[in-house]
Amino acid sequence: MGDNYSDYYGLLFKCPFDTELDVCTLKSLRLRTTKERLLYFEALTLNERKALIKKHHECLLVREKKVPFSRIAIM
Repeated sequence: MGDNYSDYYGLLFKCPFDTELDVCTLKSLRLRTTKERLLYFEALTLNERKALIKKHHECLLVREKKVPFSRIAIM
């Protein structure tokens, strides 16, 4: 994971799989206004951003069937 967190702004608006899982960390955030989403992400600490992105990467691995769902904790 690089340190260019601007690469992840798209996640604030849509899941790369089009249909997000019910356990998606970003699901409730995507219900907010655009301004609220951006303000939320900008207010996160570096560690909070890393944790959020790590959860996203873990979810991608599961959905791409590279690891069994039971092996990770999405939430």
